[in-house]
Amino acid sequence: MPIPTRNSAVARRRQLKQAILEVCANADTPAASLFTGFSEDDWQGVLRWLDMSGMALYFIDRVRRSGLGSSLPERILRLLDLRLERNRERTRAMLEDVRMLAGWFDAASIEYALLKGISLTPDSVPANCLRWQADLDFLVRRKDSRLACDYISRLGYRLRLDTGDTVEFIWGSARIKDVAELYCAESPRAFELHIAQDDSDVRARDVLARRRTRLLEGIELSTLSPTDILVRQALHLSKHLCGERTRISWVLEFKRHVEARRGDAAFWAEVESIANQEDNAGLAISMALWLAREFFGPLYVDHFDHRKADRLPARVRMWLQRYAHDVLISDSIASKHYTLLRAEIPGQACDSKSLRRLLIPLHLPFRITMPSPRETLAGRVGRWVTEARHFFTRLRFHAIEGLWFAIEASRWRKAVARCEEAGPSRIIAGAGLCFPMSRPYERPEATPDEVFPETVTR
Repeated sequence: MPIPTRNSAVARRRQLKQAILEVCANADTPAASLFTGFSEDDWQGVLRWLDMSGMALYFIDRVRRSGLGSSLPERILRLLDLRLERNRERTRAMLEDVRMLAGWFDAASIEYALLKGISLTPDSVPANCLRWQADLDFLVRRKDSRLACDYISRLGYRLRLDTGDTVEFIWGSARIKDVAELYCAESPRAFELHIAQDDSDVRARDVLARRRTRLLEGIELSTLSPTDILVRQALHLSKHLCGERTRISWVLEFKRHVEARRGDAAFWAEVESIANQEDNAGLAISMALWLAREFFGPLYVDHFDHRKADRLPARVRMWLQRYAHDVLISDSIASKHYTLLRAEIPGQACDSKSLRRLLIPLHLPFRITMPSPRETLAGRVGRWVTEARHFFTRLRFHAIEGLWFAIEASRWRKAVARCEEAGPSRIIAGAGLCFPMSRPYERPEATPDEVFPETVTR
């Protein structure tokens, strides 16, 4: 029997990931046959990816609902079940924070809208406990921001960062030693207050004017309108594609939302109207549609031209064809490939100075720990050790990925030049021919803080 090599193990993990995505996307998929032949080591090898990608809870829910438990190793089932149970407790704790805050906001006549998270049910997320989230996001007007911050502080959240447009608070300070602990109610979570500038932020004011009052988990909440939710899902996905980390679960959630509204002509007309007013919203929707179709199969929509995914700008489409699988399917925690995409998105910082800052940052990384109110000397030393480890991890990341970026940027320029010489039709229809995957490289496993840095960093 041949001895398995690292490359063959990587290939098997990729096949298993593709099978998992197919099962999560299509309830009619004969899942048992897809999982035949994979060992417990194969499953253990994709467990961290399931956590990083946000797919772990969606997958175990699909397995349990479809009676597919016998297709998975018993140990893997127990680990996934434990994650789901822990996340139920975490979700209940976050819902209690939302309930308290919404009540205070309503009593003080603060106009607000809950963003993402809980508001994605039921169109994108079947049940809130199936979505792991690091933070709660609220949009408020500038005139109400100070009072809103006071209310958030009452819940035990501590101020972490204030940029003027966003105020970030954090709850908890414990060091997460294992990825599975992130699903616990006691793990750190953040609160982000997004501020609409009363005089200049016309779009944010319009979003607040369109907000809806909904009953979610027995709590009466103000959320974005359904159309704003979908547009902002696409913008959120596009924003993260232009950064270090993107979760494939966001693509699945977007696809579910699209298909949940498949027969609603008025909904899609409003989406078109809002997308025409928002910078890059049309492009973001086209990118999200391309990813949804690429990873989760055909889209079924009656009143919306989902062929928009085929009319992406040539270089954006080429970037997706070359790098999307590497970004969303590989075990890597991050890369610098996104800097190539930033140069193709209008409004993104892509001049030489901003590019140098992304490739070789001259500032220290954001802190990943926060001192507790009664921190002991031993706790402080432990926190300093954690911060030092994080510093050297980021230093290693920038060194290695900076080198890979230099190689990949050269290949990108040459491939674009070849496609452009071949003509526009080749650029659009044959981009895949221009961009074979160029490096069978798996970056090192991530620490929990690197997997979900938003739990502790901006």
